[in-house]
Amino acid sequence: MNPTLSRGGAPSRFVRGRGRGGGAYRPYFYFRRNGRVIPAGGNRQPNQGEPGAPDAPSVPPATRQPRGWSRTAGKRGRNAHLDCSFLRPENYAAPEDGLQVQSIAVDNPRAYSGWRLYFLREKYEEGNELATRIMAVEAYYQRNPHTFDFVMIRDRGFFPLCAAGIKSDAQLKEVWPSLSEDIREHPLRTLGTLSLAMHTVVVNHQLDCNDSTTAMVSTPEQYVLPTPRVRKIYARPDDFVPVESIEGISHSRVDTLFSIRGFVSNVGEPSYSLTWQAFRCSRCQMEIAMRQRGTFQPRPYQCKRSECVARDEFVPLRSSPYTRLSIRQIIRVEESSLNLVHDFETSMPAEMDVELRHDLVDAVRVGQEVVVTGILKLQELGDDTTTGDTSNQMQPYLKAVSIRDASSIKREFSERDLEAIVMINAEPNSFKLLVQSIAPEVYGHELPKAACLLSLLGGKGAETEAINVLLVGDPGIGKTKILQSCAQIAERGAHVSGKRGAQSAQQLGVTFAGRNKRVLQAGSLMMASGGGHCTLDDVDKLASKQAVLLQCLQSEEVNLPLAGAFASFPAQPSVIACANPQRGQYDEGRYLLQNINISPSLLREFHLVYILLDKPSERDMSLTAHVRALHAGARKRARIAARYALKPKMSDSMCEVSLNVPAAGKDDDTIKTEDDNDSIMQQDYDLDKRLEVLPEEGDLDLLPPILIKKFLSYARQELNPVLNEDASNAVLRYFLELKGSCNLDEDVSSQIGAGQLLAIIHLSQARARLDLSHVVSPQHVRDVIALLTESITQTSLKEGSSRQGTRGGGGAGGGAGKSAQLRNFLELTKRRSAALGRRIFEFDELKEIGTRAGILTGFSQLVEMANLGGYLLMKGANMYEVVPD
Repeated sequence: MNPTLSRGGAPSRFVRGRGRGGGAYRPYFYFRRNGRVIPAGGNRQPNQGEPGAPDAPSVPPATRQPRGWSRTAGKRGRNAHLDCSFLRPENYAAPEDGLQVQSIAVDNPRAYSGWRLYFLREKYEEGNELATRIMAVEAYYQRNPHTFDFVMIRDRGFFPLCAAGIKSDAQLKEVWPSLSEDIREHPLRTLGTLSLAMHTVVVNHQLDCNDSTTAMVSTPEQYVLPTPRVRKIYARPDDFVPVESIEGISHSRVDTLFSIRGFVSNVGEPSYSLTWQAFRCSRCQMEIAMRQRGTFQPRPYQCKRSECVARDEFVPLRSSPYTRLSIRQIIRVEESSLNLVHDFETSMPAEMDVELRHDLVDAVRVGQEVVVTGILKLQELGDDTTTGDTSNQMQPYLKAVSIRDASSIKREFSERDLEAIVMINAEPNSFKLLVQSIAPEVYGHELPKAACLLSLLGGKGAETEAINVLLVGDPGIGKTKILQSCAQIAERGAHVSGKRGAQSAQQLGVTFAGRNKRVLQAGSLMMASGGGHCTLDDVDKLASKQAVLLQCLQSEEVNLPLAGAFASFPAQPSVIACANPQRGQYDEGRYLLQNINISPSLLREFHLVYILLDKPSERDMSLTAHVRALHAGARKRARIAARYALKPKMSDSMCEVSLNVPAAGKDDDTIKTEDDNDSIMQQDYDLDKRLEVLPEEGDLDLLPPILIKKFLSYARQELNPVLNEDASNAVLRYFLELKGSCNLDEDVSSQIGAGQLLAIIHLSQARARLDLSHVVSPQHVRDVIALLTESITQTSLKEGSSRQGTRGGGGAGGGAGKSAQLRNFLELTKRRSAALGRRIFEFDELKEIGTRAGILTGFSQLVEMANLGGYLLMKGANMYEVVPD
């Protein structure tokens, strides 16, 4: 039923279908009144346009409600002030937004052949401000031919634009002094100006090359290839705006240039669509470009030239630069900032969707750290049916204009941060202060905390190998708290908890997500690659994904099987994991692998393994006082803020650092250690006691996690220590003593190889970074040796060296002599007997001990040799007694 027409008003008519004479795509039913298009059923104001009616506010075309949309879709709630010129969904059939142009006439001025590629509405006026700025930018490009390769720019369709070069040009600054402000506040118009200037320079350069080619033609009959028209060129600005936090987004930043730094967590599938189609009028040869939207492809129904009356016979131009096939891809970036500390159990880092177009598509990979610069936009999410909110929800996103790899971009530290770093380094024992500041809720366990701290200081880039740490112990000892604290202070970290079972197992490797499984999602191992750290809580419960973790630690890559293909992603994370015993409490009478559900090959990939046991000791009274003070609020770090106002202490451990010098270091004479003349292999050197807080020292002024995070990031970024001659001799001496402690057993000594040596070197370099030292001293090596000795002692050197102490070492087994196997077997049997308090063993128990000793074949003959030699006495059927020494 047709709507009732107004009486006495301006002439109007109701039209069904497409109106004659218009090129725009209109709704199926619409009104035409006073030259305006009103959709049928839209939110037309009452009495609007009638004579004598009060003036009603005009409704812009973007807010009119088309036929078929719900009544609530056009309402605006509290986010009404955040609206912008975001493109409507494809099923929107109403007239386009006011900022969008449906069709254009290609009437370029003679001076600029690509004017309509960059300015759809604005006409060229010679001598105005815009034309002057374009000429000034052209002159800047022509003055720097070594910076801009015009032939490559024409072929690639884009060019990088560094802020330092264009801002420092004096001639351009005179004509365009507000360039930096304009590109921040009005990026679309400014980038269009810069791109049009480059387009003009490329076209003129191409014409000059063609003229020289034509002059070289000897005969007129020789064929010359036609010159293709230059397509649209995009400017990719760099360093025009600083990196900001996602939390700083406000309604005033919409449609401005914004830059964020983060990790690519999701990569969508690229989509292709025809956005513009060029046509030529067959009568007047006028070129017309029409915007294409959705599945319907409109064609011009009237020539844009007023003198021409052509209504049909418009020829599509496929090779025209105004016919553009757009490539679009959506990625998700997880924010990376030193000013934010996240608790991965309760909150996650901020994320933002980024729209990539043209040459930026497929320019990133999952897990890569990037700096994205783009124009901040808002998109509508529709009605929230869960809460009953009918107002349109708005979500910010970036339309990227440039992407850079952040691996080569250094972090910036303020003077306040550098003062705090100097203050930490000025402490008499900064190693002790940092260790105690990690998970202060957990009392004691200084050596495992120190191992985790050295792991966080290593693994930066490809030059330094990752340091993997495993904590095994009784439940409730505080392993999870230590891991959560490490995840908070890691510069690039990911946390996975095995308590969630299969859901957590899916977060390790690369997977496909989304409704259609077309979105590539980076797992925790990919997010922590490139010098990052992945903390795995209850790694023994991730039994289904231990193979993925093992492959990542061994080959430093994550594989993804596809249909008919195989994908491989590079991943080099450092892993800090913890595991609980299978029987609820660690049984010292059983081997390490019998207590936890971890394969021997995976256990071998950890450089340091510590066993945390809940034993009665003299520390129980101190532990009780620590817990009481923690819950009473006495350890709230109230004096942390006052550290910024203090002046650095001048002591022997003070690092001579200047705030203007990015890299701080120490000389060998100013290393903050005691007893420099002591031996490296000193037996009475107790690192655990040196890191423990003594009662006479009182409470330490512990550091907040955000300050520890900045200190570790500065040390990893600015320092790359090298070993001096004394430190190299100390490492060599310890390595030879470690190999000599294997009782000259060829099989066991072969397991102490290059992997163990590299672990000592990397740990020593991490220990030197903690002191902000450029040189690894023997005192640094002594602390590392104390950590390694404790780890090897707790896990048994002979079986631990084959499972956890050597990366790259071979496994135990067949190839050694019978005498060496017998010595190994008898020593492990005596240890097991002492641990269990009995000397009678069954044959199956002895066979299990032999398997742990690396005896895979000929075990029955070995037991007979032990029986004949008097080491084992047969007490019955398959029963043997161990003869003590």
